[in-house]
Amino acid sequence: MRRLLHISAAAGAAAAALAAIFLAPVKGARRRAVASAAVRRSSANVAALVGDVVDRRPRGLRRSRPGSSLADRARLALETAFGDASAALLVRADDGVVTLRGEVDEMGDIARYEAAVLSVPGVTDVHNLLRLRVYGVAARDTIATQR
Repeated sequence: MRRLLHISAAAGAAAAALAAIFLAPVKGARRRAVASAAVRRSSANVAALVGDVVDRRPRGLRRSRPGSSLADRARLALETAFGDASAALLVRADDGVVTLRGEVDEMGDIARYEAAVLSVPGVTDVHNLLRLRVYGVAARDTIATQR
């Protein structure tokens, strides 16, 4: 019983210390901004890592002739409609379902890319995993720590 009281007292003291650190009127805002940016950066890194692992092609699997697969036709439709802006996107296809993965600059681009891929003959569905590009995360960190 005594041990439990010591543990709960230690946990309460730790919670109070964290609250004092993050809720301080002057420096707490900077600490929260730095912590928030670190969490955003970490989640973006994890999402990119998971996306790379999920989209890897098995080693023994060979591509057919260039331009003949559904993914190649979808990529060509994106390049025709959007030019170099679509070059960094990852396009995969499996049984008529095309998966788009990558980052775009504007929210409206997400729907436009999906519509362009849906217009390709043979595409039955689009898994749209596009997300908005985050600008200035590093800049916010440096500003927050320099104050």
